[in-house]
Amino acid sequence: MLKEAEWMTINNILLELYAQKSIGDLSTKLMRVLRMLIPYTKGYLLLLDADGTIRTDESCFIGMEERESAAYVERYYQEDYLQYLYELSEGTRVYRDTDIIEEERRCRTDFFQKFLLPAGIPYGCGILVLHEGSVLAVFNLFRSKELGDFTDKDMEILNILKRHVENMIVSVTQMDERSQLVERCFEKTSERYALTQREDEVMRLLARGLSNSEICDRLTVSISTVKKHIYNLFTKTNVKSRMQLMNLLYQQ
Repeated sequence: MLKEAEWMTINNILLELYAQKSIGDLSTKLMRVLRMLIPYTKGYLLLLDADGTIRTDESCFIGMEERESAAYVERYYQEDYLQYLYELSEGTRVYRDTDIIEEERRCRTDFFQKFLLPAGIPYGCGILVLHEGSVLAVFNLFRSKELGDFTDKDMEILNILKRHVENMIVSVTQMDERSQLVERCFEKTSERYALTQREDEVMRLLARGLSNSEICDRLTVSISTVKKHIYNLFTKTNVKSRMQLMNLLYQQ
């Protein structure tokens, strides 16, 4: 059973995590703040595409050397016995390696002998994040022999966090996807109409709803210069208002 101070720590951690606006920031922050509740030696948060491909650039590894994280992604992820959980899980779930597979058999696997032991992390646990039937992320913590296996209390903490972690990853991922879509619209419009760098900047600020005077302050130029850039932008794109420009922008 958790103590009051531990509940307060969990609440503070959740408030901090929900404030993250990008998947990269969320991944790094989650891995770091969890050490306040569950000590671990090494760990990772893998993000996956719908087809199961690991999004390496957005995943986060803590305490792992580059060669270890590369070896895991390229080979040992497919040999990890948490794969046994994929077909058996209907939703986000918490796991502990020593609960997945009988211990004697676990210690004979290539994953244990060739990856976990050389890395000095024989014990693992984590959260398998599923959303709409697909594996969205794998959050895994490892411990050294000295720290020992993860406890039932550690599992209780992860079970408290698991739905929050799922909601955060889904929310921030969707936010990132929208941001990428908007960025592609900006890039296509700028390229199609041969906008200058300054016209592109003005277009982006108009899309954010800034007034002429606010654009003037942001770019440190005169109001007449801002009006000139807007006139050129409207002329090149053949629109007569900000609304028409936004309609054009998001049709790209």
